[in-house]
Parts: sequence; structure tokens; C-alpha cells
Amino acid sequence: MGGTERRAAGVPQQRRCLLMAESTLHQKNLLFFTSAYPQVAEIVRNRETELTQPIFDDAGHAVDIDMGQARMYNRPAAEFAAEQVASYMAQPTRIVVAPPNLDDLHDACTHAMAATLETAAADRLTEPPLERGGVLMVVGIGLGLHIPELVSRTGPRHVILVEPIAEFLHHSLSALDWQALWAQCAEAGATIDIIAGGDPATIQGQLELLMTRFGETAIDGSYIYIHYQNDVTRTVAAKFHELAGMMAILKGYYADEKLMVENTVANVAAHDFWFVEGELRVPMTAPVFIVGAGPSLDDSIEVIRKWQDRAIIVSAGSTLQALLHQGIVPDFHVEKENTKLTVDRLQHIHARNGDRFDGDTFGPIRLVASTTVKPGVTELFDEKFLFLRANLSSTEMFGTGHVAVDGTSPYSANAALILAAIMGFRDVYLFGCDCGAKDATRHHSSETAYYTLESYPDRGVKLPLRAPGNFGGEVLTNPYYAWSRLTYEQIIAAAGLTAHNCSDGVMIAGAQPLPPCDLVLTNGPLDKMAVIETVKTSSAHYTPGAYLIDQNVPAVTNSWREFATALRGHLDATLESSDDVHKFDQRLRDFFDSAAEKYGGVTIVVGGSARSMVPVAAYYLNRAVDAAAYGRLIEIFRTIFRDEIERILDDGSSMMTNLDAVPDTALREAG
Repeated sequence: MGGTERRAAGVPQQRRCLLMAESTLHQKNLLFFTSAYPQVAEIVRNRETELTQPIFDDAGHAVDIDMGQARMYNRPAAEFAAEQVASYMAQPTRIVVAPPNLDDLHDACTHAMAATLETAAADRLTEPPLERGGVLMVVGIGLGLHIPELVSRTGPRHVILVEPIAEFLHHSLSALDWQALWAQCAEAGATIDIIAGGDPATIQGQLELLMTRFGETAIDGSYIYIHYQNDVTRTVAAKFHELAGMMAILKGYYADEKLMVENTVANVAAHDFWFVEGELRVPMTAPVFIVGAGPSLDDSIEVIRKWQDRAIIVSAGSTLQALLHQGIVPDFHVEKENTKLTVDRLQHIHARNGDRFDGDTFGPIRLVASTTVKPGVTELFDEKFLFLRANLSSTEMFGTGHVAVDGTSPYSANAALILAAIMGFRDVYLFGCDCGAKDATRHHSSETAYYTLESYPDRGVKLPLRAPGNFGGEVLTNPYYAWSRLTYEQIIAAAGLTAHNCSDGVMIAGAQPLPPCDLVLTNGPLDKMAVIETVKTSSAHYTPGAYLIDQNVPAVTNSWREFATALRGHLDATLESSDDVHKFDQRLRDFFDSAAEKYGGVTIVVGGSARSMVPVAAYYLNRAVDAAAYGRLIEIFRTIFRDEIERILDDGSSMMTNLDAVPDTALREAG
């Protein structure tokens, strides 16, 4: 005993306190992390040399952090935390979902839900009450003493704690009782997740996984709290806000999925085509121009014209009109949308440029399209390359033995980039891929259907957000364009592209800014027919009807019938007893996740509308003025939800009955 005391006496006071902390609160927290958050515990244990040091009080608890040049708090951390939380709660940073716009709800199910609740909940709060939060997102843990009070004051269903500087998390083990925090969240029915270390891109990837798990109903009323300010914490907070905006965009619904199934069957049965598998092919040296319809395209036309014989030109969606107007004929044209509007637009373009082509098609331009486009699109092109889009019902139902293409959303220009990469092009130049606009009134190239087709809808584009510009300054943007920019970045990184951004729009990470006037191609004129032949020879060719022979249509229709029975059973067991829309949402998403494994792609046909009705309803329920109003609104929700699901199950069964005749038809078409 005496020897132990003498050794301790020779240790500085700060180190003695550290030893005390490591034997008590620190060790308790480390044991808790090892059990509850093993990956975080591994990061804490295997930390590199720390550049900061905790400052301890006499009890051995960390009360500040020595940053070298200065201290983090400059006073006891508990005092700092209490003052910061009080200031924050006086004017919190929240994500408040905008009310559903009935004109934008093209899905009959979500439209019916919103229209009924809009009237029933006319007397509602403007936003969820302060204690009714979805996610509490804390960026910066530091010593963590601000977190318990934030959880208590905001009442979140999910707590996400992000600490970019992993050593701060280590210091917090000597300041915050993490097990008590976990118990506090558990008692309140809230989940708690921790993200430790990493750059903003890595952190955003982890946030995307978490938000996918929580679902869209977690967004409304969420809180964003930044504990300390630096470039990383500000970027992480901004990216989370951006992610929330993208999640709030409704994606997929029954009528859309039904249309894609019917279009896929019609296209592969009626045409011969080359099939583009969703795998990267052997790289080619030929440069490729990906041309979008952003407003900066108008200032790049002469550069594209100058180098058009030395690069493969790929147009996307509305871009075709702008290029043809300038006498530039692209080598490939990409379409992915399944609507009649796409057909109308292409017919409009052909009518304006009919003198350039012989007959009723676009002649030498090769179509690269999703199998789900309207048959009227494929009929306008002589040569067709078709692909399967990832995560669609039609792909999961009729894609056996094939690899779908990921990264095609939200716009055709995104699809053009991933398809060019797949076909072997790695040296990429982006034109008109603006992901926004500097002038909100000039959101597309001037020679597009937005300005030349009088009946064209969505002539106005709302641009409420701002983002860094490719050539400096800021560019106006919105959640869809933010999604598009993110897709570009993911494709460039995943495919290892050498990308040059010649667009005067939003900055795209991984694409080197290149003013169009500075572009120089050192290769000679391309033998374009040879390049196109290479693309063809690496693609399977199908004659009309041959593709469907390999697909087990009877198995698909049988899976639908079994799934419809299972979904009705799930609703019988859960819907009428649900008095919390968020808990119902979790059970519904769990059901669809497990059903997808058992029944396959038929679940997607219903899944979009089923999942989308819930966050629409949650908007109104989150704003109920009291418990009685909430009870009345959730009863309306339950009735509409069941009615709409029954309607689409009945209609879907009729569609599946028609599909039962597909195998015989395919055999006849294939000869």
C-alpha cells in the first residue's frame, strides 16, 4: 500500500485526476460503449495521438478541453452547455415540412389523403410543437454535457450524435454518463445513434443510412444543433438539411409503377434492341460530351460545335431540341421518363426539325432508354439501346438474369452520365449540367420545350436554395437539383471518371471546373461508327418478344396474389389498432422490407403509394391542436389508407391477370 501511495505522489495532479477518471466514469462509459456501440468503442480505443487534452476537476471529471492555443469552453463545460442550450431553445433551428401541395400530388392515394385531411385539420398548428420533434441532430459532442438537456427539451423520436473529431468523443467519456443518457432516451422511446470521426462525405453517407431506417415521417419538426463551429460541423449540418429536403420528395406511386410494368412489356415485345447491362465495360479512350438542358448550355454551343467530330455527343431529355436547333446531331439520346409528356416533347422536337431527317424517326440518332418509357418514344428511333432502371417494380419483376442501372435519377442527364460510363466512356465533359440557375427566370436552355411548347407544364421552376457555383459565386437550386448534383458526384467517384465540368452552374465534387473556352481535345477526329459498333458488340441483341421468353411471368403473377393476401392480413392486424402514425409507419416499412425478400418486385407496385400516404398524413397529425384532434384525424387516416390500398390491390390484380397471357404472346412475337 505504501509503495502505491509513493508512486501516486510523484504523478502531477492533472494525471492523478486522469487516472481516477479512467478507473471510474471513463471505464464505466467504455464498458457501456463496448456493449452498446462496439464500433464506436473501437474508434475510441484505437485513437491516434491526440492533439487535445481534457481538463479535469478535483473529482476527476473532464470540465474543459485544452486545444493547445486555447481552451474549448474557457469555463466549466456544464455552465457553457446550459447557456448554449437555453439560447438555442429560444430560437431553435428546425426542419419544418411544407404543407402538401395538392397540385403536385399526382398519386391518387396521397392526393386523396391530403385533400381530406386538409379540410378535416383546417384548425391546426403552424408547425409541430417544440416537444414533438422527429430527429434531434447534434453536430459536435465535445464533452457532451449539452445533450441530456436537449433530449429533454425537444422530445425527439430519434437522436443522432455526430462528432467529426473522434478524440472529443474520447474526452466525453470522462464527463458525460453515457449509460444514463441512453436510459433517458430509452425511457422516452427514442433511438440514439453515434457517428464518430470522418469527413463530411463519409458522415453524410452514414446519415443517409440512418434516415432511410427512420423513414420520411422522422423529418418534420427535426432539430439541428451545432455545438461548436468549424467548416466541418457547418457542412455536416447543411448536408443533413439538404438530405431532409431530398427525402421529403415523394418517389414512386402505384399508377407510375403500373405504367412502367405495362410499358416494359410493350417495348421488349414490339422492338428489336441492344440491351445495356448495368456493369462497367472495358474503357474506351474516346471523349464524351454529356449535354444537359441547363441555361449555361446556350453559351457552350459553339464549343460543342467546334469539337463535335472529336467526341461522342450524348444528349438527355430536353437537350435534344437545343442541339438540333443549332445543327448539332448527337450520337446517342437518353430518355428515362415514362410519361406521355416525353412523347409529346419528342414529337414537338421532330416537328421543328423534320427537314433534318428522312421519315418519321430521328434517323441516325440512337436512343438509349429505360424499358419503361412510353412505346411512343421507342417508335421515334430506328436504333434502340434499352436498360433496366434499378429499384423499379418492372425491373424486379422482369429483370431476372440482368443487371439494372443505378444512378439514373432524378434527371435524364444523370442517366446519361452513368450510361456513358457503363458503355465504356471515362473521359467526360459536362455541358448544361447546371443543377440550378443563376437567374430563376432562365432555368433551362432557351431552345427547349419549356419555352417553345405552349402546352408544356411546369414552365416555372422554384429555386429556393443556394449552392456554391462551379466557377465561383452562388447558384440558385432546389432539392431535386441537389439530388441531381449528388448523383453526379456518386457516379464520378464510383466509375472512376475523369470528369470536366464545363457548366456554369452548381459545383460538382470530383469534376474539374473547365470554362468551355479553355477546352482543348488533343485526339484526332473520331471514327464514330467504329465506336458505336464497339458499344453494340458488347451488348446483347434481342428480337421482338425474345426478351420475355426468359422471364417467369406466371411466377410473378402468383407472387402478386400471395403478397396481396399478406398485405391485407398485415393491415387487419395493425391498422385499426394504430393510434400513433409514426409507429404505424415503422411497422408498415418493416412489413414491406420483409415482403420484398419473400415476394420480390411485386411489392414495389404498391409500396410507393402505401409508404407515401403516411408522411402526408403525418404532416397534419403532427400539427393536431390537442389529443382529441389527433384521435379524430388518425381515424380519418386509417379509413382512407385502407380504402386506397384496397383500390390499388384490386386494380393491380386486374393488371396481373392480363400479364398471365404474356408468355404465349412473347413466343408468337419471337417467331
